[in-house]
Amino acid sequence: MDVKSELNKIYTNRLLQSQEEIDAFEEALGNLIGLEDKSVITELCMGFDDDTEQYEVMFGLVHGIEHLYKEKIEEGLYLIAIAVPSVIDRAREWMEVLHYRILNQEQVRKIYGSVLSKLDDNSNEIIMNLLRDIKSEDPDMFSNSVDEVLKAI
Repeated sequence: MDVKSELNKIYTNRLLQSQEEIDAFEEALGNLIGLEDKSVITELCMGFDDDTEQYEVMFGLVHGIEHLYKEKIEEGLYLIAIAVPSVIDRAREWMEVLHYRILNQEQVRKIYGSVLSKLDDNSNEIIMNLLRDIKSEDPDMFSNSVDEVLKAI
C-alpha cells in the first residue's frame, strides 16, 4: 500500500459530497489506521474540513487519530499540534473538536501543555488562541482545563 496515495485520498475526498467520496475516504482511513503508524497523524489532520457534508464520517478521522496516539501520547499530540496552523483556516471546528477531547482527558491534557512548550512561537500562539476561544465559549466546562494547559506552556 502506498501511504502517500492513501493520504491523498483522505485529502481529496474530505468534503464527503458523494457516496464515492465517502467510500474512498473511509477505505483510505481504514488502511492508514490499520498500519498503526502514528507518523501519519499530521497528514491525517489535513483531511479535516469544516465544509464536509458528513459529520459522522469525518468523526471517524478524530477516532482514528486518537487510536494512533494512544500508546505514544506525547508524540501523537505533538504531531497534532504541528498540524494546527496549516489546517485551522479551513477546519477550525474540527480543531476545536480534537482539542475538546484532549481537554477532557486529564492524562492527555497534562501532557499537551508540555508538548505545546516545544512549538515555535507562531504555532503556540495559534493554539493558545484556539484554547482561549474554547474557554470563552464554555467557561464552566473548559476554564480549568484550558488554564491548566496554558500554565504548562
